[in-house]
Amino acid sequence: MNRSPALASAAYGTARHPFRASLPLHVLRELPKLEPEVVAAMRRAEDKLREADIRSEPVNLKRITMQDLRDFLIAYCACFLAVMAFIA
Repeated sequence: MNRSPALASAAYGTARHPFRASLPLHVLRELPKLEPEVVAAMRRAEDKLREADIRSEPVNLKRITMQDLRDFLIAYCACFLAVMAFIA
């Protein structure tokens, strides 16, 4: 296959179309993945999240009651029956 020299020498920022060739080079540059404002907002949100104390106390296994076990088993059985009814 015969390739023209114009195709082989096309590099980043160059244009083969007449309209694109008339544009300045800064218009043809690649855009950033995220805008600087978005990156700054993400950093601020991460900083606020680090500062916030949002973790709950660890679960004390000695404080689990029979009512907690009953509630868990009722929810487990209800989900199991719903899945079985969906499959059947």
